[in-house]
Amino acid sequence: MKYSFFKTAFASLLLLLMLFTPRTWAQEAQKQVPAIIINGHFFKQGLPIQEIFSIQKGMQHLSDGEKHSALRVLVSADFVIPEAWKKYEIARENVVNADKFEAAAHLFDEMEAATHSGDKQLKAPEIGQKLPGTFMLHDIDGGTWTQDSLRGRVTVVNVWYSGCGPCRKEMPELSTWKERFPQVRFLSADFETPEKIRQITEKQGFNWTHLARDNYFTKWVGSEGYPLTLILSADGTLQYMVHGTNETIRKALILQLEKLVSEK
Repeated sequence: MKYSFFKTAFASLLLLLMLFTPRTWAQEAQKQVPAIIINGHFFKQGLPIQEIFSIQKGMQHLSDGEKHSALRVLVSADFVIPEAWKKYEIARENVVNADKFEAAAHLFDEMEAATHSGDKQLKAPEIGQKLPGTFMLHDIDGGTWTQDSLRGRVTVVNVWYSGCGPCRKEMPELSTWKERFPQVRFLSADFETPEKIRQITEKQGFNWTHLARDNYFTKWVGSEGYPLTLILSADGTLQYMVHGTNETIRKALILQLEKLVSEK
């Protein structure tokens, strides 16, 4: 899943649709569904499109999880809302699910920081290389994991986060791999808290070992998007790495696992 930044013609189309598409029934009630969110301010339709494009640094589609959506316009932190725009602003208390829109924006910002931070010299390894640097991570049950922990068995690491729909969707299928390849170690890694991870993985029946507050594998997601899946040989050498998920990608991962397991 690639990040929802739009600086192309697609962004223009999306903005036009968000500004001029009729809103839902909720807007007819006392509370309204916002069309645009800028620096924590909520706006209804009517903002000048050209002015928005002149100040935007990116755009993100936000959902409240209840079929309502809004376009978040990313601007500099010191951007001041023009006086002329204030007639379009919706007071927070009058916004449908304001807290959920804010939570979605916060989660995206956390993800962006996690996937684009850290030691810039610590690049993802090439195929055939060992994992660079060092790490110490903890799973949601309190277990400790380092590079040494990943040696001795073929290991799969699936990097995901709660805002990635395709990540959650593939979890039940990934869980079947653990029974199919009992000699393989299966780990997932997410920058979020153990509590958040447990809530999602239990709901999805995801039976791998889950690393929480990951600040190692997650930064290799970069701009290529979630999920990121790595396969390591028993000596800790990277054998396969792929961004995204679909049936073709998962079949390729299975083939790699079958090959590595048969070589042992």
